[in-house]
Amino acid sequence: KALFWTERAAAHGDWDAQHNLAWFYEEGIGVEKDMQKARHWYTQAALQHHDLAIGKCKEFGVEL
Repeated sequence: KALFWTERAAAHGDWDAQHNLAWFYEEGIGVEKDMQKARHWYTQAALQHHDLAIGKCKEFGVEL
């Protein structure tokens, strides 16, 4: 259920949910590991000035 609600909140623009969903994809928590999706969701959160997501984008070399 956590994945369902996190995906729903992320799709509706919640920056914490976007960060958490990215982490789920990065670590393979409840989903298959998918770094493309992880980078996508980290980027979405970073564009809303989420500090941890910005750090992850820098770590992965994602341009904001």
